[in-house]
Amino acid sequence: MQQVNIAPNPQIAVIFKGWATDWARESQADKKDMATKFHTVYSIAAKLFAEGGEVDMQFLSALFHDCKQKLEMAEAMNEKVKASLQGDDERAQKIIAKVNSAAQDAAHVVRYLGQLLMPSA
Repeated sequence: MQQVNIAPNPQIAVIFKGWATDWARESQADKKDMATKFHTVYSIAAKLFAEGGEVDMQFLSALFHDCKQKLEMAEAMNEKVKASLQGDDERAQKIIAKVNSAAQDAAHVVRYLGQLLMPSA
């Protein structure tokens, strides 16, 4: 497995730390559910980008694809929120703002990881 040395990137670290925190609220420590898995992966990514160091290209690729999917699903998610919360516009707008913020963060991560992955393509 190919390793790459990455420099610390506090902006990317903060994004992953925020996502890890969000998933921590959903996870249950005694269960191996998706929330726990996402919390663990995003926590590892946050530490990696905070400190820098060697990382497996497959891990970076998996993060890239995860963030790309987040970005691609944002519009569909917003439409579902609008449809399901037609009578509660204020709540819908808050959720949509959160989805859009996550999509913007994901776009930033996709651009950055795309640059890191490009030499290996």
